[in-house]
Amino acid sequence: MQELKAPSTLAQLIPLERVREVAARHALNADQQGVLAAEVVEALTCAGFSRYFVPREQGGHPGTFVELSQRIVAVAKACPSAAWCAIIQAVVGRMAAYLPVAAQQQIWGDSQDVRICASFRSTGKVEAVAQGWRLTGTWHYLSGVDFADWALLCIEVDDGEQRFAAIPAGTWQVLDNWQTLGMRGTGSHSIILDAVVVPTHMTFARTDLMKGGSRHAQGPQYRASPIAADAQLFLACGLGAGWQCLEQWRDSLPSEAVGEVAMAYASAEAALETCGLLLHNSCQAIDQGELSPLQIGRCARDASFAAQLLLDAVNRIFRLSGAQAHFSSNLVQKSWRDVQTLTSHIALRPDFNFIGYTRHALANRP
Repeated sequence: MQELKAPSTLAQLIPLERVREVAARHALNADQQGVLAAEVVEALTCAGFSRYFVPREQGGHPGTFVELSQRIVAVAKACPSAAWCAIIQAVVGRMAAYLPVAAQQQIWGDSQDVRICASFRSTGKVEAVAQGWRLTGTWHYLSGVDFADWALLCIEVDDGEQRFAAIPAGTWQVLDNWQTLGMRGTGSHSIILDAVVVPTHMTFARTDLMKGGSRHAQGPQYRASPIAADAQLFLACGLGAGWQCLEQWRDSLPSEAVGEVAMAYASAEAALETCGLLLHNSCQAIDQGELSPLQIGRCARDASFAAQLLLDAVNRIFRLSGAQAHFSSNLVQKSWRDVQTLTSHIALRPDFNFIGYTRHALANRP
């Protein structure tokens, strides 16, 4: 295995094509083993995903959502699980920019290439202690936890307020329970904590994140609502998986394909191209800075709509792929499984996003 070291400056980032090559080579093993290979993790870090939203105040060079979404699609065409972990590294790095400056310095003081995972629901026990809280119990769905340096955990404190708390690696035990239909390589296991104390200055209010305004980092990247922004990045991962599925199927088709097969190919390609246009439009809007509630709702709506187009296209491809697609090693099946799991994520669910958009749209009628 070629050794890949984390870059010390932005100019040293490795080419994206190198990441794709490494991720593709290990994709089947990631699906079978339930974890990304060390070489893939190093490649993602060396490509700058973990540092993508590190604030300038901490030596970072935060990028745009348009560029990040394009990079995620490219990696997902090679390995959706690797792309998902890249998203989490970038997104949770952006979340960490909501922490007080002292906490940011503790996380990024030695390097901007710090891998952070997260759990977005408060499921453990939280007890108030002097100048902080004691955390005990289980938190779930921490993608990339096997190679994380820090974790951000949603906690609910005594008054019902929800906060995110930063804890370093070594304070948790991984519960190996991510056995799923798809996205297996993300290793989104649960963790167990035993009386881990987190000081107040290592936390921030969840409402700050949801309102889209960090008091401790400057730039439009930190004014983006996660309802709009995170959905686009998850869609980007799904779009890459969709292209992977279509391309694998395409290579098995005869040149003279006709009838339902020809119809399915054309409609699937059109659906994926439509998803790409919706994704790009939303990311452009998010990069402009703070959005109105209606604009946030529209971005989330379009992500859910695109995810449904993607799911329908992949389902049709799988149905027409024949017996070969039912082997677990088949890449069409793998892509199909990944899309099933990915599009069920709450950030892409239409029952939330369509209702939320409609509420704002009707409230803003002329």
